[in-house]
Amino acid sequence: MKMLQSKTDAVGPVFDFDAAVAGPVLGIPPLEMPEFDAPELTPLTVPLEEATVGLLVTCGAYYPDQKRLGERSDLSYRLLPRDRDLSDVLFAHMTPIRAFALADANVAYPRDSMLDLERDGVIKRYADNAVSMVGSITQYDELATEVAPKIVDEFRSMGADLLLVLPFCPQCHVAAGVLARAIERRGLPTVSLTTLSKQAEAVKPPRATFLDFPLGCPGGRPREHDQQRAIIRAALEAGSAMAYDAEWTLQRLPFQWSTDGDRNWEGLVTDLYRIDNEIRGSVKSNMSAHGDQLKGQEKEFTIRCAC
Repeated sequence: MKMLQSKTDAVGPVFDFDAAVAGPVLGIPPLEMPEFDAPELTPLTVPLEEATVGLLVTCGAYYPDQKRLGERSDLSYRLLPRDRDLSDVLFAHMTPIRAFALADANVAYPRDSMLDLERDGVIKRYADNAVSMVGSITQYDELATEVAPKIVDEFRSMGADLLLVLPFCPQCHVAAGVLARAIERRGLPTVSLTTLSKQAEAVKPPRATFLDFPLGCPGGRPREHDQQRAIIRAALEAGSAMAYDAEWTLQRLPFQWSTDGDRNWEGLVTDLYRIDNEIRGSVKSNMSAHGDQLKGQEKEFTIRCAC
């Protein structure tokens, strides 16, 4: 298979969203990514097996009795109780890759994986609630200075020692990276589990890990529950083991979508965007609205927003 939409990093091919989707499918130029300096880390004061771990997702998960999240530019969030029936969860994020989450919520909101890790003693406890947002956000100042402190307060009230952050779509990777940096600077350690290396390498979220899986599946392949649990465990273990003063790196997790290494999933992701764009034409306008608001002002932004 000729992988026109892939680029190659030091350890193998990775999916290039801009080459596969932005230009050829949506007809828009690729966004210029900002280039942040490495973040300042907050030390993790307890080992993982003694930690209460929170979860922040940007897939827009919510429950029917909660107000629906906006499709973009919504700075509000919803609390998702750990014990609530996962079969009732809905997704407000309208990106085409939501198809994976509709097949299995755990790929974007890995509640069951977190409870399994608690049961197995990998973590001490999964926090009482997850925080869920729609990550199609470009109000970066407000995200860092207004939303991040509220999220920190939420998780502190739950006794969280560590927060796992899962970005969803391409824009989510930028917004979630900014949010993770701001949360970290406010005293709560974070680990990020990303599926787009370009965005992660640009924004440099703290303790970042990379899973070479389709967009929309940071929690693993739908209905592959053992794999899902292993991925979440690997991300938490890798992130929590990163030295406080180490140079920033994007640690690649050792998982493959297909056991034979086939990368046909790249074409599937591209087709999801193409079909959605043909049907409703909203993806193009949505992506175009996500302008470059950080490029060239990274240092000023980190000073202004303390991240």
